[in-house]
Amino acid sequence: MKKVRQRSGKAGLPPGSFVRVGHRHGTDTVVRSFAYGPDRVEERRLTSIGEFDEKAGGCENTWIDIDGLNDDRLMLSISERFNLHPLLMEDVLNTDHRPKVEEYQDTLFVVAKMLGLDEETGGIHSEQICFVLRKGLVLSFQERPGDVLDPVRERLRNDTGRVRRAGADYLLYSLLDVIVDNYFLIVEEIGQRIETLERKVMLRPGNEDLLTIQELRSLLIGVNRFVTPTRELAGRLNTIQSELIDKSTRRYINDLQDHTVYIAETINTDREILTSLENTYHAGQNARMTQVMKLLTVISTIFIPLTFVVGVYGMNFRHMPELEWHYGYPLVMGAMAAIAVAMLVWFRRKRWL
Repeated sequence: MKKVRQRSGKAGLPPGSFVRVGHRHGTDTVVRSFAYGPDRVEERRLTSIGEFDEKAGGCENTWIDIDGLNDDRLMLSISERFNLHPLLMEDVLNTDHRPKVEEYQDTLFVVAKMLGLDEETGGIHSEQICFVLRKGLVLSFQERPGDVLDPVRERLRNDTGRVRRAGADYLLYSLLDVIVDNYFLIVEEIGQRIETLERKVMLRPGNEDLLTIQELRSLLIGVNRFVTPTRELAGRLNTIQSELIDKSTRRYINDLQDHTVYIAETINTDREILTSLENTYHAGQNARMTQVMKLLTVISTIFIPLTFVVGVYGMNFRHMPELEWHYGYPLVMGAMAAIAVAMLVWFRRKRWL
């Protein structure tokens, strides 16, 4: 996961400059609008922001869903159409922000991070998504098409849940809730990998397990890098004094904050499990090394008296009575075998083997 992106393109420019910072994805900008109320929803794809009429259709709330930030002219027209603060648009175009909440007069600005698992590499990729909340209006800006927000779109289309009967603040909560729910899926997937690794380390550890432990720890650190500020974001939304957030919605936001706290605690628990696994791995390696050294020590100890006997009869003295004896060789070999067996029995009784 890339942690730092170059910002040299805007160095020296005044605050609020309309400059794109971050990786440019080769996709066109797509703008969709969902005008909705208790009785109906109107979904449209807009070719320009000038086609948007907030009074058309008589719907109470509207969600303008913007996928892709490459069209600078379109971004500028959106900024002018909704009179967005220059610093707000600067943050939208800078895709390296941490999750946060900011207040601009009649506007709440929220930056969040969508996370996903790469099926090929098993790593994590992140995408920034920004929300602008006004009375009856939500704008969402994301880096590229493809997200985790389809469940909310389906609720709007099929009138499931209370999203069509609530205000725009509840829609914002619903979008953030889906993003946080996806954090659950990622943390659960990492947790399953840890459980599999735990069984392997306990039964039959291998040299590759230490590398796997480090990779999983890196994934958890990467997820926690976004979960912690998201928890702060939910807490800020829960306490912010803004007329844009209804009292009934705050209860749901409080539940969202509880979810982020639970995810953070789960991540900390998983990191502690990985630390324990790493200690278990090293302890197992040390235990196996101890067994090897123990076996080598026993073999060396057995050969000490045998080496002594061989050394005695390997001396070059001419007058050694046993050298001329017919049964000298088999007797010495038998004595050496008896010494080895006796030492093995003694080691066994001492429980050294």
